[in-house]
Amino acid sequence: MSVFRPARRARSPDGREWEIYVFRLKLRERGPQRDAWLESEDDPRLQALGGIVWLLRSVVRLLARLLVDLPLGAARSLRTDEWTVEAVSWSPYRRSYTWSTSGEFRGHVVAQVEGGLSRGDVPRPRNAIYLGADL
Repeated sequence: MSVFRPARRARSPDGREWEIYVFRLKLRERGPQRDAWLESEDDPRLQALGGIVWLLRSVVRLLARLLVDLPLGAARSLRTDEWTVEAVSWSPYRRSYTWSTSGEFRGHVVAQVEGGLSRGDVPRPRNAIYLGADL
């Protein structure tokens, strides 16, 4: 099972394609990146400088994600048996449901999620904690 490819796929009666992902790695939530303060200026040179500042902050943010958040998340995932099951549909608009379970029940939870989505229901698998929806 990998976060890069779905563990299972399902189709609901309304024709939505669902992908079910299972993963242990959780990265720290980071807020949205702010705009550079110079981008709101009227002078095109200051706007260009603001764009360069924004680009540099984006690179620093990416490096922090790769060099700090990723190793910390990997170390935390090795110490826990908590798995995240996420069902995602991309078309016609993004919709996702998320559950948390233990390694012992992850196969059962994935099967119950797949069955619920195939029936057109919002799945409520046993032995899993519903973390919410992103509608």
